[in-house]
Amino acid sequence: MKHVVRNIVVFLLSMVLSELCAQDTIVLQSVEVTADKYNIEALKPLVARKLDTLVLQSKSTSSLSDLLIQHSPVFIKTYGPGGTSTASFRGTTASHTLVLWNGFQLNAPSLGQVDFSTIPVFLADDVSLNWGSGTSNNSGGLGGTVNIDNTHHFGDGFLLDLKQTYGSFNTLGSFVTVGNYGRKFSFRVKAYRNSSDNEFEYENLATIPHQKMKQRNADFVDYGVMPEMSVMLGNNVISVSSWNQWNNRNLPPIMPNVFNVNSEEWTRDNFSRNFVSFKTYWETGSLQLKSAAFMENQRYFLLTRNPVTDDTVTFINSENHALILHQIANLEQQLYQSWTLKAKLQWDNEQVRSNNYEGEKRRNVVSAYAAVNGEPFNCANLNLTARFDWTDGKAMGLFPTATFSYQLPFYKAVSFTLGYSHNYRNPTLNDLYWYPGGNPDLLPENGRTVDLAVKYGLQKGPFKLDLRTGGYFSNVKNWIQWMPTSYRFWVPENVAKVYARGIENHIDAAFVKENWKVTLSGNYVFTVTTDESEKAYAQGTNGKQLIYIPRHHANFFLNTQWKTWNLSYTVEMTGRRSTSYNEQDFFAYDLPSYVLHHVALGKQIKKFRIELRCNNLTDKDYQNVIWRAMPGRSFEVMVNFRF
Repeated sequence: MKHVVRNIVVFLLSMVLSELCAQDTIVLQSVEVTADKYNIEALKPLVARKLDTLVLQSKSTSSLSDLLIQHSPVFIKTYGPGGTSTASFRGTTASHTLVLWNGFQLNAPSLGQVDFSTIPVFLADDVSLNWGSGTSNNSGGLGGTVNIDNTHHFGDGFLLDLKQTYGSFNTLGSFVTVGNYGRKFSFRVKAYRNSSDNEFEYENLATIPHQKMKQRNADFVDYGVMPEMSVMLGNNVISVSSWNQWNNRNLPPIMPNVFNVNSEEWTRDNFSRNFVSFKTYWETGSLQLKSAAFMENQRYFLLTRNPVTDDTVTFINSENHALILHQIANLEQQLYQSWTLKAKLQWDNEQVRSNNYEGEKRRNVVSAYAAVNGEPFNCANLNLTARFDWTDGKAMGLFPTATFSYQLPFYKAVSFTLGYSHNYRNPTLNDLYWYPGGNPDLLPENGRTVDLAVKYGLQKGPFKLDLRTGGYFSNVKNWIQWMPTSYRFWVPENVAKVYARGIENHIDAAFVKENWKVTLSGNYVFTVTTDESEKAYAQGTNGKQLIYIPRHHANFFLNTQWKTWNLSYTVEMTGRRSTSYNEQDFFAYDLPSYVLHHVALGKQIKKFRIELRCNNLTDKDYQNVIWRAMPGRSFEVMVNFRF
């Protein structure tokens, strides 16, 4: 691997020298594009953010987990490469982060979570975030929503895009996109395969003295294919998409168990997510009808044996098979002047068979949603929404939101947004029916959030700046926690009353001048999340930060482009996290903060692009989850051909 990296560096340096020394360069007359002093998306509510296309391209061969860790305010709790990665949005847990694919919920009905490490950025055209009142059109996103979308393409002609990566620990990725975008008919097929031996060295902190060890039983293979087709018939568009994926992963032992070689642990997951969409347009609005069927299968296996007697100590063979049906109707209609109406009617049917339940479990959720948006007066925008849900025929209630945005008329570089939202989350099927321990009497979690955000935007000549800062306060009642019992199993209860509050800061800056383009983006989040329930007061845990939620989390991304070269530098910082409410002075109850640095150098050569990446440049030793090893410095090479 060292020889490969050395040869590539020499090759890239030689291309730099040849370009600097070239005598046949044609110098074109420079063109300067200017704009007004203030270039702001006027009155757009500050409750959503779309990730930049440059960022998506730079992380196209990575997982959604890596993308969000380095380029969003969302904290990702990850068990390492090939391991589970879940999101904590605004101080909430993984089950409070809603994930949507083209408007369809991806959260598993059994567990209520999404493993972001199994979602390739390669399969997405757009990734965006919503929070607060921006999550009003779906239930469940008490923390926020991650949107994964695919877009229509017409008239762009033939496309062939090939990406090949190879990196440390024998990590190999192959990605192909082929399609043809005609004027009325387009199709595209995306396919990928990603694998790794994942045998990196780490320092085992659970041994005395600490030892350098190599991770074992951590290899994984993921592969998938997504065919898409769209047809335009007059003012109508019909689209079909099918996301099919297989994930085969061995799970490494935690640090204290590395000497127990009589164990076997793995997961085998696969799914097929399919939808068809019909959308018709008219002069003042549109109507979209969407129907989806998701078939998902998960299997988790764990077997440990006594090293002396070879007797079975632990045996788990958990299987879940789910069929989820979605039906959605979306209406958009312009009303009067700036005012528009949006309405949605949705039906979700969940069917799960599991050897952890007694029989098949079903759930039906019907939702009616309406939103009115417009400008009540100059420099102001008002968005009012209301949603009413029924779960298995039982009314869940009315959930309203309101968002008011205002742009200062005397200083239009500054705007602010004030929002209020009310949302809820149904218990998962595991919460209700897990055997033993499920609690069918659980109440839905009920959350209210207040947001205030301020934005400053400036564009002057080649320079553009976007600064955002804001605070939020969230109150979630009937928070579900699994509690121990005297019967040697745990039971979920509505015991917690959680307050989450914090400050969020975001920066986007760009400088474009002739052959140079420099962009900077970054996030810093300060989060305080505590349980203020009576039970927390009785146990003395009130006022303490919830476990695995850092108070401080930040990331920054700097990218410089010069002609056909680009150099990017990424920094990610994760603050201290508690792993227990125990006050004992034991290092395992406290994970220290860490800062990681990543760098990438790329070159475009006609239709080819070559990029060399170095992750964890300073070879930082750290843990994101207690006793789970994380890789040190690693390298990756990417070659891309696009026609």
